[in-house]
Amino acid sequence: MLLTNSQGREKSAGELAAQHGGQALRVGIVGSGKMAANHARAVASCTVPARVVAVADPSEVALAGMRNVAPDAKQFASLTELLAGEGVDVVHICTPPASHVPLAIEALEAGRHIYVEKPFAESANDAERILGIAKARGLKVAAGHQLLHEKPTRVAGELLPSLGHISHIESYFSFRTVRRVPGGRVPLASDLQLLDILPHPVYLLLHFLNLSAAGRPHLLALDIGEGGTVHALIKQGHLTGSLVVTLEGRPVESYMRVVGTNGAVHADYIRGTVQRQIGPGTSGIDKVLAPFRVAEQLVFGTTAALGVRAMNRQRSYPGLVELFDAFYGAVLTGDPSPVTNENILETTRLCEQVESGLRSAKREHTETVVRPAIRSGVLVTGGTGSLGAAVVKELVAAGREVRAVSRREPARWERVVGAEYVAADLSKPLSATLFQGIDSVIHTAAETAGSWNEHQRNSIDATEHVIRSAAAAGVTRVIHVSSVAVLAKPPGRGRVTDETELASQSRSFGPYVWGKLESERLAVELGRTLGIGVKIARPGPLVDFVNFEAPGRLGRRIGNVFVAVGIPRDRISMTEVGFAARVLIWMLDSFDSAPDKLNLLDPNPPTKRDAIQRLRRKNPDLAVAWLPMSLLAPLSWLAVLVQKVARPRKSAMNIAKAFASPKYDTSRMKTVVSQMNRAAPASSQTTDRAASASDAGAYGATGGTDLFATYAVKPRFSV
Repeated sequence: MLLTNSQGREKSAGELAAQHGGQALRVGIVGSGKMAANHARAVASCTVPARVVAVADPSEVALAGMRNVAPDAKQFASLTELLAGEGVDVVHICTPPASHVPLAIEALEAGRHIYVEKPFAESANDAERILGIAKARGLKVAAGHQLLHEKPTRVAGELLPSLGHISHIESYFSFRTVRRVPGGRVPLASDLQLLDILPHPVYLLLHFLNLSAAGRPHLLALDIGEGGTVHALIKQGHLTGSLVVTLEGRPVESYMRVVGTNGAVHADYIRGTVQRQIGPGTSGIDKVLAPFRVAEQLVFGTTAALGVRAMNRQRSYPGLVELFDAFYGAVLTGDPSPVTNENILETTRLCEQVESGLRSAKREHTETVVRPAIRSGVLVTGGTGSLGAAVVKELVAAGREVRAVSRREPARWERVVGAEYVAADLSKPLSATLFQGIDSVIHTAAETAGSWNEHQRNSIDATEHVIRSAAAAGVTRVIHVSSVAVLAKPPGRGRVTDETELASQSRSFGPYVWGKLESERLAVELGRTLGIGVKIARPGPLVDFVNFEAPGRLGRRIGNVFVAVGIPRDRISMTEVGFAARVLIWMLDSFDSAPDKLNLLDPNPPTKRDAIQRLRRKNPDLAVAWLPMSLLAPLSWLAVLVQKVARPRKSAMNIAKAFASPKYDTSRMKTVVSQMNRAAPASSQTTDRAASASDAGAYGATGGTDLFATYAVKPRFSV
């Protein structure tokens, strides 16, 4: 790699190393999470000589994970210890945003150059403070704006002069939020995840605005939608750019589009490509040929980009190595940082304005309802999860007092108006105030993925803390949500019943089933020991008919083909999430007469054909291929054999067993539905049967109506 110094002469990596006394730059990383690991891999791939010599993190578990990535780096509990114990030239800050400012200042005051992950700072004032200290001390600063150094940005920038007078710039970013974080850490709320990702589309927009227009950028308009979509207009000189960042939009995309009087370019950061349409494009032949030209560029560009990534075995984020090389080169040559102070400062300023808008909207949302102190309420754990949120919604609709507990403060669009939300870590002892005014609990919270330790903390320990605290507060009714997966498989072709024994070898089914099984066992035991009523509800695979996603045992999607396992007439057990919520509330209201254990399943399960039709209504371009179990079984045996040869010390996964669906005796569930129907007001029955009939028609005309007959009544429970 060649870097150009301030005199315009190119220097090789060897010359730069010689300028540094022949030694590689010594890099220290603060933080040892996923991003820190990406940094360590990128440093190892840099052309400019550099190596990670130290890592700092207060978590010993996190540091242990970094040993696989940077085995030679010394490890410290803090940046202070790192600076005192190891001589480093550059400090990379890969910690949560709130810690960036003090860590950056500490490193600068120790005379180290700094690279700070995005968001660089939480306020423009803080960003100015950091940049001011660096300037005063003659130190370099870079922010985690790596998309500026990806190929699409470079190519699109080179094409700008060909576009004529620029008239439109658009920066678009859609992404899916993280529901869990490895290592048991609490995931950020969706609005905070939005703010965490926001700098990427913002700094890209500012970069292209700066290349196309004079002046400083300023925010013209800002709108934040109910579901987490940000629309903003940013003006610089004669040009107005549009910014769209969305949690809702699909597919996941990240692109910049620049339009001028002589054409347009589309920089795609997911595929690493640029599609160009240069020329006026006003003639008929231009209009006809343009789609084919773009398609050709997309196909060949995507193939080439993926090929380069595969050949380079790229494991860090695209653009990261290039940005590090440019930054380290600037450190050695004394040239300006590859990320300008203006780009850092204006990005921080715009993100701060969006955050202010988010907080204002959240505050208005929570202040619109004045809640009296709860006196006879229901505590719902896991109140922002799929089932917990549905339970909260149904309780509020029925006029009940509800306190929803979640692991973190929910975003505005995750809340149900009328419910009270409390953030609490159930894996730790709970405050008595959490149960003030509560007379019953619906415990839906549980770990859904991760290691054995995570399931121990967030399923088993959480269950113990909830039930013990409830009993101490005088609560006498608890509904514990388990899973049908915890039940032993009957011999032969026997059916699983509500009284089937729990599986004996719980660990053989993996962490999730183990956590659910041990939680149920513990809930029953604590109820008996503490003298409170505990009812067990075991839902099947939960589905949402409004946003239908195929349950795991139906099959797998591979690209645009869904491989359905079994045959179309097979029945598949599942539980509609709204129906499950109503059953849980019925169990609470009919606590004395409700069964102690209930396999919460659709009494009349749909066929796999019905489920596939529901899936295709949402995905009309989806192709379906059927894989009968008679073919899957020998393929599974072969896969087991290959796994045992390739990984003799690890357990082999039996694919056929993973897709096998046991038969359930739903007679108890049918009785419950009948009792729910009799308990519901007549007016509610009429209205909801009509609505369900409409939904049944949407489901498919091949026998799907039985499924919806189950949900015909949506009871309105009295307080």
